[in-house]
Amino acid sequence: MNISGLIAGMAFLPSLVLAGDLPASDTFVLDLGIRHQTMDNFGANDAWSLQGISAWPEADKNRVADLLFSTNTGIGLSCWRFYVGAGLNPHTIRDPWRTAETFAVAPGKYDWSREAGQRGFLRAAKARGVHQFLATIYSPPSWLTRNGLSNLGADTNSTTNLKPGAEDEFARYITDILIHFRDNADERERIEFDYVLPVNEPQWEWQRGQEGNRASNDDLKRLYVALARHLKLAGLKTKILGPESGSIPDMFSLDKWAGKKWRAAYGDYLKWICADPEASAGFGNVVSYHSYWSDRIPDQLVPDRERLARAMQDYPGWKIWQSEYCVMERGRDLTMDTALRVARVIDCDLTLVNASAWQWWLAVANEEFKSGLIYTDYHQPGDPENILESKTLWVLGNYSRFIRPGMVRVDLRGEKPLDIQGVAGAAFLDPKNGQLVVIFINSSHQPRRVRIAFTGVGKSSVRSKSFIPYLTSSNAELRKEVPTGFENGFQLPPESVVTFVSSPE
Repeated sequence: MNISGLIAGMAFLPSLVLAGDLPASDTFVLDLGIRHQTMDNFGANDAWSLQGISAWPEADKNRVADLLFSTNTGIGLSCWRFYVGAGLNPHTIRDPWRTAETFAVAPGKYDWSREAGQRGFLRAAKARGVHQFLATIYSPPSWLTRNGLSNLGADTNSTTNLKPGAEDEFARYITDILIHFRDNADERERIEFDYVLPVNEPQWEWQRGQEGNRASNDDLKRLYVALARHLKLAGLKTKILGPESGSIPDMFSLDKWAGKKWRAAYGDYLKWICADPEASAGFGNVVSYHSYWSDRIPDQLVPDRERLARAMQDYPGWKIWQSEYCVMERGRDLTMDTALRVARVIDCDLTLVNASAWQWWLAVANEEFKSGLIYTDYHQPGDPENILESKTLWVLGNYSRFIRPGMVRVDLRGEKPLDIQGVAGAAFLDPKNGQLVVIFINSSHQPRRVRIAFTGVGKSSVRSKSFIPYLTSSNAELRKEVPTGFENGFQLPPESVVTFVSSPE
């Protein structure tokens, strides 16, 4: 097909490209015979924000839920991170959207009517077909902390805020909550959580601002061992998730800053967890990290992840998740600028680290920060109850709606070295029905023409498949385009993410 015929067949092109003004060309090789990680999920956090919008009209809350969970009108998240609060803490947390009530009213006694907003979205996720759930805990309840608060406050010396010797009691508290949901009389909330996170970003200070608890490696091990024992005694299938490292380098090296400050070992989590059968007894052979502070080009985005991937080779049988990320900058950005930056991080986590899951920080945010998929100006009753969709929401949807649990990443490599600021891509195969999903990011300001050369097992059948493109760009949100084939290549609009989905066999 000549270039004019090709362009005529590409309905998602923003404009014609005239002969003599051809776009740059990129060629990728797709090999179905080379298979990488099996995908577990794409997810996001409810944290405190869905507590904040619990008083909204049902129609508005349903709209938010559809955007997050629907595979038809939303981004189809396949995992939901349900937040278990530690108790309202106005003493060191001024923002009510950074603290949450706890189910516990006293040791061993609970009020299950609490966290109404979070429970509402738990029901909404289940009703819309989400099958994977993760209970997240950022701090022990106040009666189990050294200072009676849900963060460290003025305590600059302790390795952790959990009371000395309280690991067993904290583990029992966590297990009580998990048992309640597993056996819930309300079928809509009857969920056996797949994973539970008992500590988040253990190497950070957590002095103020939001709920949090640091924990040294020894602190973590004592808690992990106690929690594994209680989960087993309760007959729960729930696995422990950790360490939720706030830093990629800390996954394979000690955090010298934290170690010096609190005079204990923090970091080197792969070695400390994966190589210790006692510490990892309650794990499901999954370790987790956060992509914060490793997104700068050129010295972090690719090099940090290549080092992490090499370190993971020492622990065969273990999977790794990227379990929290947002862009750590002030100011909202609903545009493709931030969305493309996020897309590059997703691509590198999936293709360089072989992450089996990718999860975002706040599903809903009301702050002037690049932290939300959905934004609102609502803080308290009387404020606008608006719903602002970011392009980041829809770019994540290019992955989450179409890469379903159980799909396998297959090899897609460019003939040129990785061009993270140009065109990057990844491909995924459903081994059950043969459906193929190929995602391309064009971060450049110009259209880019892409060709795929198929090789390996099944190349002839793939070459003849028809693919439906879904476009996210400055003027499109997962917009379904005219079906196309890969025989003659295709063109990506500038600053776009395009997902190509084949028909199942």
